[in-house]
Formats: sequence, C-alpha cells, structure tokens
Amino acid sequence: MKVNIFKKFVPVLSCIAAGLMPVISCTEVEPIEMQVGGVEKDYASIRAFKATEHPLSLTWISSWRADGSMDSYLSALPDSLDMVVVESGYGDLSVAQLADLSSVRETRGTKVIVSLDMDAVAATYGEDILQAEIDGENNAYEAAEAENPDGVPTDEEIEVAVAIETAKVQDDYSARVTALVDGILAEVEKYSYDGILLRVNSITDQFFRELVDGTLDRLDGKGLFILEGTPDYFASGLDRFDFIISTLMAQDRISAYQEEYDRLSRYSGFDASRFLVYLSLETADCLTPYPDVISSQPLTDPKYKTLALWNPAGSEQTGGLALRGSASDAGDGYSILRKTIQYLQLK
Repeated sequence: MKVNIFKKFVPVLSCIAAGLMPVISCTEVEPIEMQVGGVEKDYASIRAFKATEHPLSLTWISSWRADGSMDSYLSALPDSLDMVVVESGYGDLSVAQLADLSSVRETRGTKVIVSLDMDAVAATYGEDILQAEIDGENNAYEAAEAENPDGVPTDEEIEVAVAIETAKVQDDYSARVTALVDGILAEVEKYSYDGILLRVNSITDQFFRELVDGTLDRLDGKGLFILEGTPDYFASGLDRFDFIISTLMAQDRISAYQEEYDRLSRYSGFDASRFLVYLSLETADCLTPYPDVISSQPLTDPKYKTLALWNPAGSEQTGGLALRGSASDAGDGYSILRKTIQYLQLK
C-alpha cells in the first residue's frame, strides 16, 4: 500500500482557483508573470494548499511545446491544478520548456506526470498479429505447392507456419516495449518528473498481458503511478497504483458513475481515495445537466458542476477529478476547467 503524499489541512484557499495567466512570446523565453492592479499572487499559499489532503484535480496536455501558442504551455493551465499529464513532447526539452516546467512545478506546486500509451502499442500489435496469421498461412500453402503443384498443407503445417510468423512479431514488440519503457524512465530521471501514467484499455492476448505486466513491474516505484483505462485488468493489484482513472462509464448519466464506483469497490485493492472520477470537457455536452439527477427544481447545473460536487452514495469521498480536453485559456476549455476545480474544492 503506498503512502498518501498529501497531509491534512483544513482551510480551503479560495485564491487558488483564481489563476492569472503568464504572458508568453513566440520565442524561447521564460514566461513572465502578469500582475493585475499591483496584486501579487500568493504562490506560497497555493503550494501549501496543494501539499494538504484535498480533492485532487488532474488534466492532460496532448502536446507540450512551449512554442508561443498558449495551448502548448503547462503554465497556461490554472494555478489550482494539482497534476498535469503530458502525453507527448516531454523529452529533449527546449529552454522555453525548462522554464515552463520550473514555473509550474516549483512556483505553483503542480505535479507533472508523463504518459505511456499502451493502447497505441496494442492497436498496431493487433494489426501485425493478424497479418502474421495471413502470412503464415500463405507460407504454408507456398511450401506445399513447391513440393507438389496440387499440394495442400495440413492443419498442423499451417499452425507451425503461423506460429513462426507470430513469434517474429512478438519478438519485435518485446523489443519495442522495452525501448519505450527505457525511454520514459530515462526522461523521468533526467527531468525529475513526478510520476508516470499508464494507459491500458485493451489487452488482446496472453503475450500482450505479459508485456503489460512487465511494464508495470518496471514503472512501479518511479514516482506517482497512475492507471488510466480499464481497472479490471488489474483487479488483483489495484493497490499498486497511487491513482486510478476509469474511462469505461457512460458520461451522460450521473448514475453511471455510482454504478462504476460500486463495481470497482468490490475489488479488494480498491481505495476510494485513489479513485479519480473522469469527465471529458471536449464537447459542449459537459455544459448540459445530467438528466437523471433527482430534483424538485428544473435541472440547470452543468455536468461539470454536478460531478465536481458528487460523492458516492453511502461511501467516502473519492480522490478527485480527472478532466480531459482543456488545454489553455485560448478557448472555453480553460474557463470550464477552472470553474470545475473551484467547485471541487467546495466538497
């Protein structure tokens, strides 16, 4: 069982969610903090609050570049955000990225997590295994015809030929995954990232299961360890993860979250404080009410507000919220993300 990194602290600091954005030029320079009306931000209080026990907020940034476009900066996210998962661009950092990383980690106390997407590996692996089966069968027929123009391979000959081609693919993917893990561990060590998120929604066969298990063994203990995807694959070892993010449930009903919580809570390693409830802010649907909320008044609260304030029925509070699709203040996504975090801190 991992130790909770946050210590209890009762006061909720309302100043946290009122993030002021950095001004960023198109060249690789360190972001400059903008002061409005001569009022300085109390970053010490922000960092102190983030070190306490409180509902956590997490979001993703798909491509971190710090290249002048606001949605490419970590520091364009709300100061109140607890964790940001960087999906790409976290290796070979530029001068601007190093300044951006320092700004969010040291000044704001935001934890920066890097992502390893095993779903992307699973997708190509499935295609390559299918092709290996086709190639193996074709090889068996070609070998039979080479001996006799009218020859037809036996089932055993086809099976052996397919096994040979399949083994080639599996050897290739063993090497690929080893290289991926080597790479991400090297980046974590080089830049002192705060942890790793592992995305797993699909385990196609026993070989891929072994690849994933080996990856878990190598990533565990390298800072915060977060699972995104299908927790059921790890039902007997959920306590290996600091946080789990299930992306399985339908997001159009608030009752779907209760159902998912109840289902996962049956696993022995499940801990409510490690469970980050997931919501996508990528479409306007997050602005509409949940239709199954029971209320004597007309439903007006948007989904993001309802879910931020939600607690499982008859149970303890969850660990917080994981929110996808809100990279910067360049659009509505930033505003929704900031409001959602504000509501989350009211729990």
